Amino acid sequence: MRVRRCLALAFSVAVAVGAAVPAAAAEPAWRLVPIPQSKATSNLWDVAAVDTRNAWAVGFEGYDPDQQYTTGEPMMLRWNGIRWYRTSLPVVQGRVSFQRVAASSAKDVWVTGAPWSPDGNVTLVWRYNAGTWTEVPYPPGATPGTLSIRDLSVVDGRAWLVGHHGNAPVFHEWTGSSWQEHQPPAECVTGGGFVNFCIINAVKAFASDDVWAAGNGMWNGYSGPLLFHWNGTAWRTVQTGLNQQQLTMQALDGTSSRDMWAVGDGGGMGSGNVVLRGDGTTWQTVSGLNTPATRSVAVGANGVPWVVGQFPQASFSSHGPAGWTTTPAPAPPGSFGTNYNAIAAVPGTNRMIAVGYADLPGTNPLRLQAVIADYAFR
Repeated sequence: MRVRRCLALAFSVAVAVGAAVPAAAAEPAWRLVPIPQSKATSNLWDVAAVDTRNAWAVGFEGYDPDQQYTTGEPMMLRWNGIRWYRTSLPVVQGRVSFQRVAASSAKDVWVTGAPWSPDGNVTLVWRYNAGTWTEVPYPPGATPGTLSIRDLSVVDGRAWLVGHHGNAPVFHEWTGSSWQEHQPPAECVTGGGFVNFCIINAVKAFASDDVWAAGNGMWNGYSGPLLFHWNGTAWRTVQTGLNQQQLTMQALDGTSSRDMWAVGDGGGMGSGNVVLRGDGTTWQTVSGLNTPATRSVAVGANGVPWVVGQFPQASFSSHGPAGWTTTPAPAPPGSFGTNYNAIAAVPGTNRMIAVGYADLPGTNPLRLQAVIADYAFR
């Protein structure tokens, strides 16, 4: 009792004489962050971070909706630990939209991009190595066609491009000197009179012999979302136990192969979603997320996943012991709303960075403005 009275008296005296009283710890929150002004219409498609002082966001700006067959100009922003600023761009021919960015260090950054082509998709690849951007020739994507590259991941100087070519999945690896195409799992290959297909939407590389991919597929006896794993020698299909469900995995992330999260949705074919958590061997469904479109996920150092939702409004959802918590995504004052395309965790921290666009008010046709939000202490 005497100790309590002494503490109370000390507190009262401190307040009376104006001494500082420790404030309650601040809570992290989602906030818009200042970025350099961009030319409308602008949009940031992807973001990557390697530490607290190095992150990149890529997309396009200067797209004119009245000029239907253009992509605008490439846009790239870099974070230096204090602010976002415009950084040097790769040398590009014509108007190009940057689409994906990945990095293994501040000196090893990869970007994919594409110009508009009336004859089909085109994929260009650049690498930032020790201060210089260099185009990495990507022959499979240089010719317009049906090859669609959906995601990019980098580890130990090796880059992975995944997507699909018609109904066939695509797994391309930069080995350090050339691109190598790896054969898909047997289930994804047409045979037996049944038209098989597999589509790959996302890839996450932890090591040269530990790479995960996500998408969906169909063959005789199976139709639904899929995961794939590369062990350094071959790709194998990891079935999720979700047969005959019209869902596709859209993104995956984790602190390691032993603690991963994968998210998916109807892919435009329905309003459902799916969230899986895996330990590298088994996967379990995590229910309760009420977001019909789940396009991106990032996992902080504490193992907490954040999922980007798109409908009925942009949102960020995290999962903890009490289940899912959903927060409306920040939007600029006066805008009609926001759409976030991608989210990334800053390694070694619980900070998150999300990129996308906001609908600008009072514009006809509708114009978009690139935005960046982060989840951090202030």
